Amino acid sequence: MQDAHGFVWKAMLDTIDVDLAGTRVLDAGCNRGGFLCLLSDACGIAEGRGYDPAAGAIDDARRLAGPRPLHFEVADSVPRGWDTFDVAFSHEVLYLIHDLSAHADAIFEALTPGGAYYAVMGVHAESPLMADWHRAHMEELQLPNLYSIDEVAGVFGAAGFEVAGARLKIGFVPASGHTSSDRAGTPPVSAAPDLLRWIEYYNDYKLLMRCKRPSLRH
Repeated sequence: MQDAHGFVWKAMLDTIDVDLAGTRVLDAGCNRGGFLCLLSDACGIAEGRGYDPAAGAIDDARRLAGPRPLHFEVADSVPRGWDTFDVAFSHEVLYLIHDLSAHADAIFEALTPGGAYYAVMGVHAESPLMADWHRAHMEELQLPNLYSIDEVAGVFGAAGFEVAGARLKIGFVPASGHTSSDRAGTPPVSAAPDLLRWIEYYNDYKLLMRCKRPSLRH
């Protein structure tokens, strides 16, 4: 997993504006837990919790976590009792969610005041490569209508978040790795390599949304 997504995870960590050392981190749609393992090893988080609806992936996440302070659950939304997180992440999860408002509300309640949710989103209406992919697979995969970035920002703003966005600080983009479907990564478009098109996608259209829960005001 890290071999396939490591360059995106690095870009995420290079782009965020928070020190993760000693924090409690939530990973929404954690798949096999690779990102939380990275945060535990490289960033010194105090605790990480991840959820995903895929039971097989969660089994793998629990096995691969080893002695790290990580916990994983099979769930479609934030499990009951999971709260007071300093930071939350998701990577290509928002386009899969039918009730985006419910997701925004759940993440808001899970964060401590002043906490931030960083959501990577490349599958959106303004992304030509992924709009084509979504159009071809929407019915087969039972996907919701394709969200625009402004629509996502509006939903999270209505939930009480302060919303901002940035382009990821992408470095080198591997020439391989874009031809197999992975829920936690980027959907494939074709089996033919097209490195220039992928470089454009990662640099111009794969965005990092920051949704910050306001701090308590005295």
